[in-house]
Amino acid sequence: MVQYPHVPKSREPLYPHRPGEQTVPRTSIEAGERIPSEYSGLVDLINEPLLDYSLMTIAVEEGERKIDAVLRELKNGVDTIQQSGNFREFLTTMSKFHKYSIGNQILITLQNPDATKVAGFGTWKDLGRWVKKGEKGIAVLAPVMPKRALCPECGTRIPKGSSYCPQCGHEVGKEGEKGPVFFKAVSVFDISQTEGQPLPEFYVPVLTGEANKKLFSGVMNLAKAQGLDVDLESRPFLDPGIKGMFSGKTIWVRPEEPDAQQLKTLLHEMGHYYSENVFQIPRSYAETIAESAAFVVGAHYGFDTGVRSFPYVALWARDETVLKANLDSIRKVATSMMDGLDNLPRH
Repeated sequence: MVQYPHVPKSREPLYPHRPGEQTVPRTSIEAGERIPSEYSGLVDLINEPLLDYSLMTIAVEEGERKIDAVLRELKNGVDTIQQSGNFREFLTTMSKFHKYSIGNQILITLQNPDATKVAGFGTWKDLGRWVKKGEKGIAVLAPVMPKRALCPECGTRIPKGSSYCPQCGHEVGKEGEKGPVFFKAVSVFDISQTEGQPLPEFYVPVLTGEANKKLFSGVMNLAKAQGLDVDLESRPFLDPGIKGMFSGKTIWVRPEEPDAQQLKTLLHEMGHYYSENVFQIPRSYAETIAESAAFVVGAHYGFDTGVRSFPYVALWARDETVLKANLDSIRKVATSMMDGLDNLPRH
């Protein structure tokens, strides 16, 4: 999935930008099968039960704030998924798929518009699948990199991007930053051209049922108060897996989805607004934070998104350390959203 930009406000950033990091506008996409870009087109379903829980069973311990109890439930739910054998197998499989450049994505689409899961012959073999006899490969371009420079003092190979020898400390300049010498055509194959063992799959379900109408109305008013437009018009030309998106000053929510899913998407995209526009949290963290904040805010008002939020956060966080490291930011974003909702003018 291509990630497009959105414009952050000039607030004090929660995370300082790294040197050279772009802060151009981006568009966030909250989706069903659409999960992180490096996972896109790989998997859709995992046969692993979710944590058996209910908002009604969240116990607030003595001296504990409700938001901390909800965050604890979020962490427990995500941990249950991340610690499962199927999820680890899914991550291992996922890591074997190469992330193709935009140019190669175009080449793949031109040659096989229906391609979904693409890898080289060797990767498919490692995954227990084989290319069918007579299948024609999809040509992509692979860079041929120059040989890594050697230190003139001790002969140690210089790491990519390094200015110093890791062995003796001799300064060698930016030898490791040289680009490719040339590109060569190599063949890759779509999963439809292979046969063998099935791949592990993962599913982020769509919420069904009724939404909290009072909360939906409140979030709509909060968006308006923040200068955002909420578009509920149908966009049939978009992939049905895309449930909504936030770009610049507009949140779009797919109106064909069940009411509960529409509210969850609206909360998610408001989470992006606060994460990236207000606190300027880097995109690599913002998706985890936005979805987690959607769960926390929903839970605060009695709207349960856990069945979707837990697997969604599990994918973006990848392991428990990422979620744990971002709990303070999740609390900050969720609290800002709840304060905004509680302080809306009463009619």
